[in-house]
Amino acid sequence: MKKQVWIIVAVVAALIGVGTIYAMQKDSPANSPIASGSGSASSRTAFSSNILIPQGTAVAMRLQSTISTKTAQVGDRFQAETTSPVHVNGSLAIPQGSQVFGHVILAKQPGKASGRGELQLAYDRVGFDGRTYDLNTQSQVYVSKSGTTKDVALIGGGAVAGGIVGGILGGKGDVAKGAVVGGAAGTGASLLTRGPQLVLEQGMALRTTLDQSMSVRRTKQAA
Repeated sequence: MKKQVWIIVAVVAALIGVGTIYAMQKDSPANSPIASGSGSASSRTAFSSNILIPQGTAVAMRLQSTISTKTAQVGDRFQAETTSPVHVNGSLAIPQGSQVFGHVILAKQPGKASGRGELQLAYDRVGFDGRTYDLNTQSQVYVSKSGTTKDVALIGGGAVAGGIVGGILGGKGDVAKGAVVGGAAGTGASLLTRGPQLVLEQGMALRTTLDQSMSVRRTKQAA
């Protein structure tokens, strides 16, 4: 009887020992997910999470086509390329060379006699690493030079030319009349002439700031 009791005690002790060793191995640092080379699921998720680019962040780019008030229409598409990277808290958010896609939202030719041409662009999307993200940002309104100086020159030149012709044809008495007629002709010419067209040349450097924050996936270069 005593022999059976000792056998039972030995078996129980052995089971307790095995259980203790298993528990110690399970809790050891070598088997911890944090110490593991592959990392835990939470750490992998944190590494591959998106980067939030705040509102007001500057984006510099280069225009890849020419846009002119002479030919541009609202809705015309254009492309640009970022000329410098965008970083957020030391992490690369938008790489240099990313493609920017947009369209024209304002195209106004300069008026006749005087006036300024106007252009405004909408930056719709930016693409890199095989993905595109909404920008939803508008440019400033670009304005051409005024045509007023040129119009004054046209009117003044017409008056001078008219006075000279009047003097040649009719003597001193007709100089004033010629000047009036010439001035009227110059005014008519200015009314038929538009002010300078506004042209955004291909390769022109553009700069905008985000109208709202945007979230992008962490780039491969940000690793």
